[in-house]
Amino acid sequence: MPGTAGKETNHEYSESGVGGRRCLIEELGRALDGWRARIYGLMDQLDLANLDVRHEFRQRLDTTQNVYLTARSLVSDAGHDAGSNLSSLRLDVEQLMGDLRYAH
Repeated sequence: MPGTAGKETNHEYSESGVGGRRCLIEELGRALDGWRARIYGLMDQLDLANLDVRHEFRQRLDTTQNVYLTARSLVSDAGHDAGSNLSSLRLDVEQLMGDLRYAH
């Protein structure tokens, strides 16, 4: 009878092994589905964050470009103003030198 007890145990073990495998496969399937859902959720969050970053970058780039164009315009205007002032100053100095020559 010891041989019979061993066969029953092996038979019961193999049946529970098949059932156990099915449960394990189902459990793994549920776990994979959960991970898949989590990954999709993270991908959606990443896409939204990417859009936010692009929007913020575009805003800052536009602001930077506007500041650059304004500064460039101001520097250009200042250069013209300085050139005009220097020309006027040069003429005034030349006139002053001429007046000093005649006064002597």
